[in-house]
Amino acid sequence: MAISRRAFLKSSAVVGGGLAIGFNLSGCARAQYPHYSAADLQPNAFLQVTPSGEVILQLHKSEMGQGVYTGMATMAAEELNMDPALITVQQAEFHPDFRDPEFYVMITGGSSSIKLNYVIVREAAATVAALLRAAAAEHFSLPESALNLKDGKAVHAGGEVGFAGLIEIARSLPSPKQVTLKSPQDFQYIGHYNKRLDALAKVTGKATFGIDLQYPDALTAVLLRCPQFGGKVQSFDASQALSKSGVKLVIEVDGAVAVLADTYWQARQAAATVKLVWGESPLAGINSDSLRAERHQLLVSEDGKNVEEKGERSAAIGERFDAVYDVPYLAHATMEPMNALAVATAEGIEVWTGNQSPDIALSEIADATGFKREQIRIHNQMLGGGFGRRIMSDYLVEAARIAQLSGRPVKLVWSREDDMRGDFYRPNSTVAMAATIANNEVSSLQAKVVAPSIIGGFVQFVTNSILPQWLPNGLHKKIGGLAADTDPAASEGLVHSDYEFPYMRTDYVMQKTSIPIGYWRSVGHSQNAFFMESFIDELANRTAQDPVMFRLAHLAKDSRRRKVLELAAAKANWGKPPAGQFQGVAVHESFSTVVAQIVNVSVSDFKIKVHKVVCAVECGMAINPDIVIMQMESGIVFGLTAALKGEITVVDGAVQQSNFHDYEILRMNESPEIEVYRVDTAAAPTGVGEPGVPPLAPALANAVFAATGQRLRQLPLRLA
Repeated sequence: MAISRRAFLKSSAVVGGGLAIGFNLSGCARAQYPHYSAADLQPNAFLQVTPSGEVILQLHKSEMGQGVYTGMATMAAEELNMDPALITVQQAEFHPDFRDPEFYVMITGGSSSIKLNYVIVREAAATVAALLRAAAAEHFSLPESALNLKDGKAVHAGGEVGFAGLIEIARSLPSPKQVTLKSPQDFQYIGHYNKRLDALAKVTGKATFGIDLQYPDALTAVLLRCPQFGGKVQSFDASQALSKSGVKLVIEVDGAVAVLADTYWQARQAAATVKLVWGESPLAGINSDSLRAERHQLLVSEDGKNVEEKGERSAAIGERFDAVYDVPYLAHATMEPMNALAVATAEGIEVWTGNQSPDIALSEIADATGFKREQIRIHNQMLGGGFGRRIMSDYLVEAARIAQLSGRPVKLVWSREDDMRGDFYRPNSTVAMAATIANNEVSSLQAKVVAPSIIGGFVQFVTNSILPQWLPNGLHKKIGGLAADTDPAASEGLVHSDYEFPYMRTDYVMQKTSIPIGYWRSVGHSQNAFFMESFIDELANRTAQDPVMFRLAHLAKDSRRRKVLELAAAKANWGKPPAGQFQGVAVHESFSTVVAQIVNVSVSDFKIKVHKVVCAVECGMAINPDIVIMQMESGIVFGLTAALKGEITVVDGAVQQSNFHDYEILRMNESPEIEVYRVDTAAAPTGVGEPGVPPLAPALANAVFAATGQRLRQLPLRLA
């Protein structure tokens, strides 16, 4: 998609005139909507009806393949009584009204988009519907009870009028203080609509991602960063690079070196000729093997912080059984590498990109450039994969700084190698699981986790966005340090378990040294489900009980996991796999959603072959049932990749992997048969973007144990 100079200037104005509805969640003075028009009626932010009758939804969550484009439109369409395909979806710019009521920033993560907006978006649409019905009643001189909305029109027994004919009246009406939402039994679209609204544009190449954007006279930038994390350039010789065709400029940018050329290929080829001298990295000498050894030592030397304790310690009687599990760093490896297009002027900066948290990015760009947040605009696009990587703002800041220092419009494009070696990785983590067993009954279950803290590094970015900017320099980072040793991500999935044993305890020890880490799809659940569900399987084996029956015997009577586990077991024909195949099971709750998976495997010549995965999920009401299935399938493939192949290794402070040849992803011929089943419920929807990932690794490891007798306690799974 090319952005013309005219379109660039118009982007600061208005997206059509009309009627707009939304909700002020910020509790502070109202800023003007980025999509404001003098012709609009805008008591709030989410929905517009233009004078032409077009209904526009401002999508305040990032569409990165998880389906919010369709899900949000479906929820709005339900209250407007119109086909979701008739709604125009636009990616929203930042506004305080779009801040998440749970995270307090405008962000997409935590599988929370549908869950937290199920009421908000429907109320926004119901408010629009109420105004249009009231306008139609005035238009026809009829009581509202005689009117209905249908596919962009107000209709009654004797006639109809399109929304365009009602805008003038609707603008003069007061917004209702309360609205009545549809009852689930009356839903026409929620729970029934399965058309993926963004699919056609994606498969025909019409969908716009950050990497598609162009700008007049923009140069393409390649940034050379120190291979060791935290290292900065001491000197460089770019004479050979500057002699290359199309190269315009080579400059230092905050400790890195940017090569600017007419095209990406020219910039990339020239960058390879720049001679660099790097300063010493603060992480020089750090290795992933030594970090793992340090975690094992911390298990012994440190008591850690108690996160949860249930029951009396005196109940832990009998023989003690211990097991230590390990997981490595993992990269996000999104199909679209990081990129951003930036234009800097004396008045401010505009950035076009795909990002999961434009709110945080605004603060980070402001800090880096000296501009105020109000002088910066971020135009978000569809994301070619996020998985948590695009919550971070580093690549936006880089593009903004290159544009600012060069004085040219700049499109920064990361290579796959840049992306693999400059990620914010899923943390490496170690846990010591322990249990006591008396008379073949488990009397206690304990876990001690040793892992670096994600929140310790990340919270400064959040506080920088939500706390006053006049706070003293460095205070945001100090708050991050205070939060580090209580990082909930380190223990989530181990605590608040539905398993019941007489004594249960979880402790956390923070590993202070780490390469950059961040939020990876399903976050702490991704490793902690592996730890917990593998160990539960070990306990079933040690007490000579069937793994499914053992779980059911120790789950709380009111646990949602029961029905999900029973459904998965029934659909997988648990205990009766095909000849030569073996089964493993895991059940886990994350992001308020319960998922059980049963994996069928065979093993030959020390190679694991996954034949089938049966998945059962309980996620409340499914807004778009097919999208729930898609997300479970996606999570299973994502989880299989990590369980069988995923590992980032660090030597002397630098990541060793560089591309998909040495950081492999699951290939099509390796993908198993997948069946997904839902436990139907009328409860409000919960998250589905991430919960399909956590149960996969333990279910697979448990199946491998059933096949070989080898208990694999380290990922990726490798048979000896």
